[in-house]
Amino acid sequence: MQLVSRKPMPAGQTDGKRPSAQHAPLRQVEHGVEVLDNLRRARHRHLDAYATVVVSGTFEESSYAGRIRATAGDVLVHPQLDAHENHHVSSTVKLIRLPWIDRCGTGGLYRLKDLDELARVAETDVPEASERLAHAVLHGLSIPCGLRNDWPDQLAADLANDVSMSLGHWASRNGLAPETVSRGFSKAYGTTPEVFRAELKAKAAWFRITHADDRLGEIAAEAGFADQAHMTRWIHRLTGLSPTTWRGLATGRRYLS
Repeated sequence: MQLVSRKPMPAGQTDGKRPSAQHAPLRQVEHGVEVLDNLRRARHRHLDAYATVVVSGTFEESSYAGRIRATAGDVLVHPQLDAHENHHVSSTVKLIRLPWIDRCGTGGLYRLKDLDELARVAETDVPEASERLAHAVLHGLSIPCGLRNDWPDQLAADLANDVSMSLGHWASRNGLAPETVSRGFSKAYGTTPEVFRAELKAKAAWFRITHADDRLGEIAAEAGFADQAHMTRWIHRLTGLSPTTWRGLATGRRYLS
């Protein structure tokens, strides 16, 4: 088994390729092949984008993309700042985690045609396996039927489409009490719908801050925040760093590249 990982860096430092916030509530991603017994992870967040290929076993994941039951051959693409929790279904799960270039801030679920070949390559050459997977996704992988489709998932999808949506109105339209919506969604996603919505806004704003040169006040308004200070609080809550710090790190990264 080959496992490739990167040593942690202090907050505010950069390796010339990406910003890092080691003191933030963000997890590092270990690339390579790994076998896990009784996979169960509480809700957590990663800074880097990455793809998970399921080699064997079955597990469930709830993220901004919805709730997914993933099995052998499925590919889960996690964008930057993705937050999710995992629950095992089978006792043992074998995974391949590969680096991923996040171009739009959204993830996806795909079905791999040649799992054995990718697994063989990943055992010895993680970058090559990553390139092969990206090529396969670019040229059209099928989408499996692993997504759930009950009301918590519909609410998650509706919030992703419209972060300004009223939760009270949504509950009324769907014949649910607001308390039922809050409890049921929290049980399914590990956080309340109000926090889920705020995180979606903060994540979208962070992506623009680190990938474009728009003014911070403009980004805050277009992301749906009341003001720039409100955006700053949520981005700091998600990442441990302020928008101004992230803008400086991202600018330095683009300059070095």
